[in-house]
Amino acid sequence: MSNSISPSPRDGAAETAADPIDSARGASAAGTAPSAPAAPSGRADAQPSPAAERSGGPGPGERSEGAGAAKKAADRLVGIDVARGLAVLGMFVVHVGVGWTLADGSNALYGLVSGRSAALFALLAGVSIALLSGGPTPRAGHDMGVALWRVVIRGLIMLPVGTLLTMTGTPVSVILAYYAVFFVLAAPLMSERWKIVAGTAAVLGVLGPVVSFYVRGLMAEGGPLRGPVAAVNSYDPLVALADDGVVNFLLTGAYPAITWMPFVFAGMAIGRLRLRRRAVQWSLVGVGAGLAAVAYTASWAALALGGRARLEASFDAEAVAGHGGASSVAEALRVGFPGTVPVNDWAWLLVSAGHSGTPFEVFGAGGIAIAVLGLCLIVAPYLRWAVYPLAAVGALALTTYVGHVLVIRLAESGLVDGTPLGFVSDRLDLTVLVGALVFATVWRLLVRRGPLEGPLHVVSMWAAKRIP
Repeated sequence: MSNSISPSPRDGAAETAADPIDSARGASAAGTAPSAPAAPSGRADAQPSPAAERSGGPGPGERSEGAGAAKKAADRLVGIDVARGLAVLGMFVVHVGVGWTLADGSNALYGLVSGRSAALFALLAGVSIALLSGGPTPRAGHDMGVALWRVVIRGLIMLPVGTLLTMTGTPVSVILAYYAVFFVLAAPLMSERWKIVAGTAAVLGVLGPVVSFYVRGLMAEGGPLRGPVAAVNSYDPLVALADDGVVNFLLTGAYPAITWMPFVFAGMAIGRLRLRRRAVQWSLVGVGAGLAAVAYTASWAALALGGRARLEASFDAEAVAGHGGASSVAEALRVGFPGTVPVNDWAWLLVSAGHSGTPFEVFGAGGIAIAVLGLCLIVAPYLRWAVYPLAAVGALALTTYVGHVLVIRLAESGLVDGTPLGFVSDRLDLTVLVGALVFATVWRLLVRRGPLEGPLHVVSMWAAKRIP
């Protein structure tokens, strides 16, 4: 069957499903701003029909109650937007220092969000992929083919966008180019049952960091893979352009697929659940909090029972230089890593610091991401107007992410110094935070789909429907 045919009724549901990048609007991307706050009567516990579960609206033959816009707003899973908004703001903390300074000069929020906000971002990408392809009722045949190609095409578009942002030279580890790899690797599991995808996430969460550690050891100075990797990088145009190519995307970068795909797969499994059900939402909170507690406690115990002493004894400043450049084990554990841990001692796999890419960090950060998503799904319907600016940032995640990187570049260029826009560089943190919230809110109320999200949606849908 050719993808150029008109979409079926289930394609119509796809149009209102959350897209991986452009909105993360839960099971509905109706795009309209709520015309009235959702009444927190028993509706949060109401069980929608399967059609409503997929599309975020009444099923066939069901009649809407009250004002149409209010009903549509009530049906939207605004909690997913809110969770993605929190993820974006968490990245602002890391990138521009949003927060407040403690007595020791550190940012009070940095340790709380480092690594975890990006993990939430990746988890929600997986949730949105699942919702786009049918949510709790996965599509089949042609419909699944269209959804699959939409995801792949979006990934391919993210590659040049992310590369261009990396080329700006800002001190931001841009995640967008890595999304291209995430989306392509996620495609083969889009039609699988949620239990299989969840199992894949769990297994990869343990094996991925171990395999990464072993392979990167072979890539170290004098290792058998040192030459082949250098040859691959020498022919990789992305390395020449942005010093961030295929090897980084898979193994050695800030968000290597081998240790970040567990977040995406976990999100895909969650997106297959009936997320409007209160029992499911509370289960996400419980399971996520439990995973995080076990992972962080186990890491603490492993370090306390000899792991920390081993790292202190084997600490090598040269080995750590390419992994954050910390001057001590204490500093490395406090500040975190740039995506991977050193390979001079296996005990580094016992840490759970941000962006370390160890099993403990994967399950710890992943657990927190799952719990945060569950809490947002529970709370957001009752605070719809209060959280609307945050949800707007989440709905315009691509635009706000790209925008904040460009604002950072503008501030670093010095072009606005001594001008009426000097506050951009003087208070970069407030400029990015307030600018994102205000812009996203106003744009969402007046235009709906974001300035980057709209073209991405149109291009991916147009191309996917024309692939045989």
